[in-house]
Amino acid sequence: MLVLLLLLIVFLLGVFIGWLWFRRHPALPPPPPPTCPPPKVADQYTAPALALALSVQLMGTPADGSRVPSGPISGPVVWAEKGDEVLVHLESTQARLQNGCLLVSVDLETDQTGRQPLVMAFSVSNGTDDGGLIATTDELPRGNGLLAARWGETLQSAVWASLLSMSQQHAFERQKAPRGISIAGDKLNFHADTPLVASTAVQP
Repeated sequence: MLVLLLLLIVFLLGVFIGWLWFRRHPALPPPPPPTCPPPKVADQYTAPALALALSVQLMGTPADGSRVPSGPISGPVVWAEKGDEVLVHLESTQARLQNGCLLVSVDLETDQTGRQPLVMAFSVSNGTDDGGLIATTDELPRGNGLLAARWGETLQSAVWASLLSMSQQHAFERQKAPRGISIAGDKLNFHADTPLVASTAVQP
């Protein structure tokens, strides 16, 4: 009988000590469930958002091999090609979407021409055809003749390459293959689809 009484006292004492412990050390709330980071390339872009994304893409690779800085574009960069240099004012990049056409304007500057805008027009799919990753554009951008003649084709290629790079990144982030770029209304859209898998015929 005495043993049972001692065991009961020990049990009650243990419960009391446990209650005091949890009162002084409350249980921590469970950690929040992990969330997937938002895609770096969205499914669609308005003109202002696209202009900002293109300005980052057009920065290019530094000549010294250093990493491209992240964050908003705060000033111009120098492009060098075949011994010539041009100042590209990335912060001036503007975009407009109208009637299935993408207009992109970027200010370039040289000693001979000063600072002048060059405007490029890209006609892409409207999403109802099989235009895919194809666009039509003018032979040279609109703007200062000297700038357009020397740097127009380079700028056009850089802008289109930036769009293709965004399309590839968009598909990669979704584990798919790039399928197309289209304009619907006032938004530019990136399309991705399941990658095609080539089948191998089995020889008898």
